[in-house]
Amino acid sequence: MKLSLFGFSVFIAATMLFACWGLNTHFSSGPLKSNVTVVIPSGTGLSHITNILTQRGILNQPFVFKVAAKLLGKSKNLRAGEYFFEAHSSPNAVLEKLSSGNIILRQLTIPEGLTSLEVIRKLYQTEGLIGQVSVKVPEGTVLPETYNYEFGDTRNSILLRMQKEMILFIENESEKRRINLPLKSKEDVITLASIIEKEAVLDSERDIIASVFINRLNKKMKLQADPTVRYGVSTLANKKRLTHKDLNRQTAHNTYKINGLPPTPICNPGKASIIAALSPASTDFFYFVANGLGGHFFSKTLKEHNQNVLKWREIRDRL
Repeated sequence: MKLSLFGFSVFIAATMLFACWGLNTHFSSGPLKSNVTVVIPSGTGLSHITNILTQRGILNQPFVFKVAAKLLGKSKNLRAGEYFFEAHSSPNAVLEKLSSGNIILRQLTIPEGLTSLEVIRKLYQTEGLIGQVSVKVPEGTVLPETYNYEFGDTRNSILLRMQKEMILFIENESEKRRINLPLKSKEDVITLASIIEKEAVLDSERDIIASVFINRLNKKMKLQADPTVRYGVSTLANKKRLTHKDLNRQTAHNTYKINGLPPTPICNPGKASIIAALSPASTDFFYFVANGLGGHFFSKTLKEHNQNVLKWREIRDRL
């Protein structure tokens, strides 16, 4: 009886010592020597997560970590994702981060003026995104913006978010800026905005460029926008100077040959160009040409425009 009692006492003492050691280990600095980023794959359980953390040098007492996770009721709440762990993070800090889902948020910026094909290409070049693009991405349906994403997000999910943001933005801005415009639909607004996006270099000129195209639409004049000539013609995409032969190409989007707006946008316009299309300046301008300083000469008559074209050619030749 005395031996049994002695043995029991030893067991209790050993258990308490182990518990104290485990508790101290769990809350003490960990073995990680330098900051590290770790990806926990989706569907990974406690044992596999513990193995990953041990292999990466974040833990050196995996058994204690697993016991603590179970005793604290967090073993089934560990989230997959990409995590940043600082050097010497305690096992408890690691467990808290995994259970709270404090994952790294990456950022993807879609610049204004990209075509949908260019947006898709950018998604395929973005680290951390997975899956093939299977959703339809018509031109002008993606809102250029900076988007947060997690490691392992699908490309389709990002595209759907971009399209949703475009719908919300155009709806909100259309409600705020209801004025009499020769634009029949939100699609027309985006199409005009896409041309403004490609024409404007200076933000201060967007609404003036918009006014030129609105004035032309009201007068049933051809828009004669050079970017519509380049659209869809690979050989013209990066050509600095368009020739008369180029301008006379018979394509569906060439506004030197067609009346009104092209059938689709020619890129994905940004917020500023969409706002400009909905809120053009009030001007009498019908023409514009580059001024060599990033902006444009604007004119009311063809005679004045031709004089500005000569000015531009002189500037261009000097440059």
